[in-house]
Amino acid sequence: MYKLQICDAVAVAGLLNATLVIPIFHLNSVWRDSSKFCDIFDEDFFIYALRNHVKVVRELPKELLLKFDNNISSIVNLRVKAWSSPTYYLLKVLPKLKELGAVRIAPFSNRLAHSVPPNIQGLRCLCNFEALRFSEPIRMLAAKMVDRMVKKSSKTSGRYVSVHIRFEEDMVAFSCCTYDGGEEEKHEMDIARERSWRGKFRRRGRVIRPGANRVDGKCPLTPLEV
Repeated sequence: MYKLQICDAVAVAGLLNATLVIPIFHLNSVWRDSSKFCDIFDEDFFIYALRNHVKVVRELPKELLLKFDNNISSIVNLRVKAWSSPTYYLLKVLPKLKELGAVRIAPFSNRLAHSVPPNIQGLRCLCNFEALRFSEPIRMLAAKMVDRMVKKSSKTSGRYVSVHIRFEEDMVAFSCCTYDGGEEEKHEMDIARERSWRGKFRRRGRVIRPGANRVDGKCPLTPLEV
């Protein structure tokens, strides 16, 4: 999820001819992951790969931060609508950026339209396919896993099972599937859906069919089912 938001941030920075500060990740209420950008991605390479397209800095210059009493939270946070067009950014965000010297945009999930000029889409692609390289510890672990898969699968004619350990409350709630928890489970999942998606699953005409979802293969498998 982070990758899409980061690529959009790079695209917006390029569109506005602005300097991008290394993104700060929001502490997700489900994952409780406190990882920073440098924990997941190679920060030095990210800055280097974009050097000819978008200037990226690790933090605001001290003289600019001083303008906001050395408190990032004091920088105005612009509430941008989802899927905003490049024109919106040029007409609404850019003037504020020029006026204040720095702006924040949070949340930033899906805040840039899919349809953008080719040069801006190119920045998205550059970010996604080149600049966002995983940090060295993650790359080393991935290489070890691939090596192990190759060696192990050679004993089974190249076949292996890949399991995504993602059987969690939010995913189960979003799938609208039922398991063995009865009414208590249904009640908890209804609460989880309302907490995370506020009415999305109660809209008029929306029908939840757990049985059909399972037949269609849309239900996450439990560890026992795997």
